[in-house]
Amino acid sequence: MSGSITKIGPSTKPQRGRIQVKIGDTGLQVPDMLRPSRRLRSALLTVFMALPGVSVNAGPIPEPNLSSLFPLGGRPGAQVQVTLRGGHLASARAVWFDSKGLDAEIVSFEAKGEDKTESGPSPESGADRLALRISIDPNVEPGERRLRVVTPGGLSNSLPFRVHREPVQMEPESAHELPDGAQALKPYPLAVHGRITRSGEVDDYSFHAAAGTSLRFQVVSSPALDPAITLYERSGGWFDPKGTRRIAFNDEDVFYPGSSTEPALSHRFDKGGTYFVRVSSFMGTASPDHAYLLRVVPGQDREAPAGSAQGLEPAAADWEERSWTRRLETDRMKTLWTRAVPSLASRPEGEPGSETADSASDAKPDPFAPVPVVSLSGRQSDKTEPARIALPTLLTGVIQRPGEIHRVRFTAQVGDRIVLEVETPDKTVPLFNPYLKLVDADGVEVLTNVHSILNSNSEIQKQIHPKTTHAFPRAGEFTLEIRDITATYGDAEMRYRVMVRPQVPHMGKVHIEDEVLNLEAGRAGRLSVITDQEEGFEGAIMLTMEGLPAGVETVTATETEPVTPPAINRGREERYVAQNKKATFVLVASPDAPETPRPVKVRVSARPVVEGLLGPATPVKELFVMVLPTREANR
Repeated sequence: MSGSITKIGPSTKPQRGRIQVKIGDTGLQVPDMLRPSRRLRSALLTVFMALPGVSVNAGPIPEPNLSSLFPLGGRPGAQVQVTLRGGHLASARAVWFDSKGLDAEIVSFEAKGEDKTESGPSPESGADRLALRISIDPNVEPGERRLRVVTPGGLSNSLPFRVHREPVQMEPESAHELPDGAQALKPYPLAVHGRITRSGEVDDYSFHAAAGTSLRFQVVSSPALDPAITLYERSGGWFDPKGTRRIAFNDEDVFYPGSSTEPALSHRFDKGGTYFVRVSSFMGTASPDHAYLLRVVPGQDREAPAGSAQGLEPAAADWEERSWTRRLETDRMKTLWTRAVPSLASRPEGEPGSETADSASDAKPDPFAPVPVVSLSGRQSDKTEPARIALPTLLTGVIQRPGEIHRVRFTAQVGDRIVLEVETPDKTVPLFNPYLKLVDADGVEVLTNVHSILNSNSEIQKQIHPKTTHAFPRAGEFTLEIRDITATYGDAEMRYRVMVRPQVPHMGKVHIEDEVLNLEAGRAGRLSVITDQEEGFEGAIMLTMEGLPAGVETVTATETEPVTPPAINRGREERYVAQNKKATFVLVASPDAPETPRPVKVRVSARPVVEGLLGPATPVKELFVMVLPTREANR
């Protein structure tokens, strides 16, 4: 049941692979002559402690963790038999989804053991296995849901479970490779569930396509698998009448942090006939955790939206300031001031802390007014006068040809503090690398969005950034140039949006890695929070937690930072990297805190404080908290 506990009833079979021994409370009456000596009892106790699952001196129960599930999803209205793999899944008592419409029944549990392959047992891939029966409501919208498990050790990490419209076909357990062994696919649209369990394994499927048919092939996979898609056609010859020829391939080989590695491939078949599609693993890696879902749909079809509308799962913080794909809108200035103290934006000239220098434009603009938009193109020659702008301005354009450069010009006074922000809406880093360069009236470089660091091994590392700040030490006219850093690429997908604006000291991203906190009654847990101080923000950031379970309170604490070797020269780091501070919450569960039967959603909010003035409170994170019984209760 979504968001609720599915219990294993009294009729459930005993769990395999776990021995439970209770010493000193058996209720058996043993004659003195049959009682073992103290030395023998000590030896027996040592043997019992070595047995798996025996808890003589109870310690903390390990938290459950999930590594994969198979199959990866199912259709609305269906019942799906799913196997969860992971660690510490014994005594699982609940399955938790992030939205309504899915119900899970725990069928059986098998303790960690060796996974058998064709070459024999594979101990390194052993895992606990939990069998589930998932019922999907017929009215559930397609998309990704998140699944977690509750055990006496608390709440697990989450794995995606995908609801899809397409009929299901399961991969056979036997090998099916080109050309004659390929498994025939049912008519599309279709969703094929499979796994890559043997090193070097490839899964081949055959299908028929009429002339002029356009199909889209898409693979989504478990975290362990980096998949690839290959299309083949028959190409027999004298030497190999059953030969094949590769006609298309995609393994999403361009990797950048935050980008997906799931491949998709669209292809139009000019002639009718039998074709083959292959799913394989990068570098031939394999394990029972290498699961995939292959969608074969008409060419115009696309992945269904995520669809977690009910919001039972904690929502990720949506503020991204130093990302290439975050949206830059005309209300950017107003949005930034909501993360600061808005009353300071319109402080009269001459008050303490107000700006005394003239702004980049003749008149001080409304700090909350919409930002004007200027569209640029590369059709102007080098001798053409660049367009003049006032700050703030949102620049839009497309680098359509290799080496194309777009330019604008503006005036700055001594002490003016500006920000350059870049968004790449379509093609992004590392395929499109926007390079910004600011030069003065003499053509001398003032700054770029390239950060250079001299590492401790004397190597120079350079990286472009989507945000750059600068304070002008002298007045003058300055020209901003926008291009691709390679000067060898250009097409209609290399669109950019560049915001040129004054700095707004504000609260940046609040980083909280934890999504789950499992607290033992009578003990404490820790939550680390890192706050970014953007554009010279020197105030404080007030953090609060709301919705804590009964018997749990939070206090602040300090902790020692790990020592890391510094770089020889970090360059102008203040231009490219936000300053940050670390805070630590300690959540203390009282010894009599009641056990939580289900996860409790806790909200973390942040509020800027400058010169005693409070800014608006901003939600930054939601996480699950569970209170577990004391160790003595679990003994």
